[in-house]
Amino acid sequence: MEGEKARRWLTVVVLVALAHAGTWYGLSQLKQAIVPPRPLKVIEVSLLAPPPPPQPKVTPKQPEPPKPEPKPRVQPKAKPEPRQLLQPQPVAERVVEQAPEPAPVVVAPAPPAPVVAAPPKVEAEPVVEAPRFNAAYLNNPPPAYPLSARRRGIEGRVLVRAEVLADGSCNRVELKKTSGFDPLDQAALEAVKKWRFVPARRGSQSIAAWVEVPIIFKLEN
Repeated sequence: MEGEKARRWLTVVVLVALAHAGTWYGLSQLKQAIVPPRPLKVIEVSLLAPPPPPQPKVTPKQPEPPKPEPKPRVQPKAKPEPRQLLQPQPVAERVVEQAPEPAPVVVAPAPPAPVVAAPPKVEAEPVVEAPRFNAAYLNNPPPAYPLSARRRGIEGRVLVRAEVLADGSCNRVELKKTSGFDPLDQAALEAVKKWRFVPARRGSQSIAAWVEVPIIFKLEN
């Protein structure tokens, strides 16, 4: 038993020694690894003063040369002119010239005024009168009311365009505006084509012309 205890204590002592040795070795390596930073160099900078601005050069004024004094002008002496003897001059006779008489002015007679021909008279064209279909003496019969339209109670208005000859008869008819119901349109065209008209006139002359005839279909008729 004492031998085992001694061994245990020896083992503990060895382990503690090894632990202390490891700790010391680690600290020595850490000190070597940590390198203190080097201090930075301090650079001193000094600013130089700017150079003074260049001064303009002043040139000394040169003394002006003295002005020469003006010389007095010497006037030349006038030479005496020789005396001339005055001779009597002949007196010219005055001749009075008469102005020539003005030539007579001849006035030319004025040219005769041009004769302007009067414009020819333009006769006005005679007014054209359209054909008429509502004269009482024509006795135009009204169109027959279609039975199909009467039974259905259909009413309407048809506008027929008719060509009237110079003798008052109807040459042809056209449908200008429908009533919307074909039997009413056909009845109006057939009735107007048989009508007599007062022909159109240009002055006293009968001419052919077109006229529009309205046809109204009502159940009261």
